[in-house]
Amino acid sequence: MLKITHPEQLKNGSSPTLTQIVNQRIFELGDITIHIIEPDDIISDIESKLELPIMTNLFDSLTYPDPDFVPSFEVLEDHGDFYEMMFILSDGDDAILIFIPKTAGVDPQLLSMCAEYSIIGDSV
Repeated sequence: MLKITHPEQLKNGSSPTLTQIVNQRIFELGDITIHIIEPDDIISDIESKLELPIMTNLFDSLTYPDPDFVPSFEVLEDHGDFYEMMFILSDGDDAILIFIPKTAGVDPQLLSMCAEYSIIGDSV
């Protein structure tokens, strides 16, 4: 998982749309850390590093794909090549932004959850 605080930290070869949206989010939100999931990242490792259970409800501990699961993120947008997931951790002052590419090697259950719960994102 990549941790991005400045646009220059994006890898060469990143999708132009991802680069645009990361730049836009940093401009809009200021001091925010952005995480980009990479192929072969393991969900338990991601959740441990973020200190946030992205596939488990924060209040009732139900885990996707339980039929009663309700996600805890505020927003999950589908941008075509990737998903953008946002968790707001306090009264709007602290947020975690996660980008999940739709690429081989990304956890299929994570991609399935994103496909099920995402809305179509705004174009930049």
